[in-house]
Amino acid sequence: MELAHVRHKIRCGEEPDNPLLINHWLTEENQGPESTRDELRQRYESQFTLLLETIIDELVPANWRCICLDNINRPLQSLKQISDSMQSDEQIQYLLRELAVQSHYVRHSLRF
Repeated sequence: MELAHVRHKIRCGEEPDNPLLINHWLTEENQGPESTRDELRQRYESQFTLLLETIIDELVPANWRCICLDNINRPLQSLKQISDSMQSDEQIQYLLRELAVQSHYVRHSLRF
């Protein structure tokens, strides 16, 4: 399955009863040719953003949004592993704050 198609399925919650889809996506996207630190950082931030957008989208099934919330730490952890500067650390802190703020606004809709 093409990665763009998998990303779309995740973002739209097209397979809400298939949590392995996220594992497949992250594994496939993180394999491949060697990447620079900047390319890796961009990839992990993109993964975080896709999962966050899905979590806050109240049109996506709640159970799928919870699965995304359970997995959003994976790209964050990857970012922490490659962090090599204060700027990188600050970006990670920004993403964590964004997650905290956004999840606060949608927490009522994540209870099912």
